[in-house]
Amino acid sequence: MTEISPAILTNDIEDFRKRYAEMLALTQHFSKLHIDFVDGIFLPNKTLMPKDLKLLRTTPVLLIAHFMTVNPQNYFIDARDAGFKWVLFHYEAFNTDDEVRETIAFAEKLSLQPGLVLNPEMPLRRIAKFLPIIGVVQLMGINPGAQGRTFIPETLDKIRELRSLSPSVIICVDGGVRVGIARKCAKAGANILVAGSAILQSEDEAMAIESLKLDVED
Repeated sequence: MTEISPAILTNDIEDFRKRYAEMLALTQHFSKLHIDFVDGIFLPNKTLMPKDLKLLRTTPVLLIAHFMTVNPQNYFIDARDAGFKWVLFHYEAFNTDDEVRETIAFAEKLSLQPGLVLNPEMPLRRIAKFLPIIGVVQLMGINPGAQGRTFIPETLDKIRELRSLSPSVIICVDGGVRVGIARKCAKAGANILVAGSAILQSEDEAMAIESLKLDVED
């Protein structure tokens, strides 16, 4: 079964509190909440960071941190202390494969589930060597940095290719996920679909989540 995970991206703590409260009221519709972090270096427009989100500690859902940052490992302890269980970080943020391996190992030492994220232009062959040691790969369906962008169709081929490389890896798809696109991603082999604007900018967030869930079940 393909899951739907709402996503929050903001640089304002009051806006975060509002969005998070809205999501808490809807946890019967999903089990994982995806929160984006941008450091203003890897990408512009800095967001809140894990140290700002101590209010999350008692959340009833599994928290996923998506780091669009350089040196993502610098935020792992704060993320763990805030209640995050998964830490996803961009392959493009590293200079060497050894740095990637060290970051995976550090996450595991903190009892966090590490995951690699790939931007649309990055070929899968670059991370194939990590598939035996990584449990989660997130494929960006848009160029990252803002919600509401259009899904890149070639992402579907990438999902299929990744699934053929590893039957067991958890495949997340983030960006541009809407009704119609969700169905295609699920059929291609995705396990988790991350949706930001499709849910949080809708008039009825519960209906938006359920519409996406129905789409992947169709």
